[in-house]
Amino acid sequence: MNASAIRQMKALFRIEWKLFNRIKANYLFAVFVPLMILVAMRAVQDQLDIAQYGLNAGPLMVSTATGTLLIFTLYSSVTGLYVARREELVLKRLRTGEVSDPVILAGGASMYVTIAVVQIVLVATVLSVMFGAAPRAPLAALAGLATGVALMTAMAAATAALCRTVESVMVATLPAVFVLPMISGVYIPREVLPDALGEALLFAPLSSTVDLIRSGWTDELTWGAVLVRVVLTAAWTALFAWIAIRKFRWEPRT
Repeated sequence: MNASAIRQMKALFRIEWKLFNRIKANYLFAVFVPLMILVAMRAVQDQLDIAQYGLNAGPLMVSTATGTLLIFTLYSSVTGLYVARREELVLKRLRTGEVSDPVILAGGASMYVTIAVVQIVLVATVLSVMFGAAPRAPLAALAGLATGVALMTAMAAATAALCRTVESVMVATLPAVFVLPMISGVYIPREVLPDALGEALLFAPLSSTVDLIRSGWTDELTWGAVLVRVVLTAAWTALFAWIAIRKFRWEPRT
């Protein structure tokens, strides 16, 4: 990325940050709602008796927190952002200048990426202190965070490409919001499922990210297994990016 693209992304970040701060209700949806969901998930996981499956509550809660925040703070918010800016003709106007398409999308999403990363770091830190679970393989966790951010951003662009209006965003994101956490080990660890099902769900879009984050605290994955999960996430990211490239619309549908 050249210096011009970096300056353009910074400018887009500042614009989105100002717009975000104009509506205080954004803090409720982007900050407090995900944290409330984490509290609810802790109550659910307490009922699972995870100790009998050899799972540690600290790393499990960190991976749950990360998956939840990636879906709600990043994916849902960026999908709505892309559609709203398209309907407002912002994306169309940006394309008339020298800003490239990838920079427009990345710059627009950068504000929510920052919020999600800050949330994840803060929540993971608090949970680590609460459960006395320090990261044992931080590179695996960083790989999980980086690939998860890329995956959710690409998935948001692909979903936005399928939305006709801002009102349709809520419906379009429902499968990811409700189904993805259930099949990717965010809400229910795959270890508590039948072996065959748990192994099959490794190939769900967010499963590899959850595994990498948890391994950052447990160091349970070999480097070969880490590489496999990075490749799996990269494959899903490439698929969603391909859908976005083919289907994304830069102006309102008529």
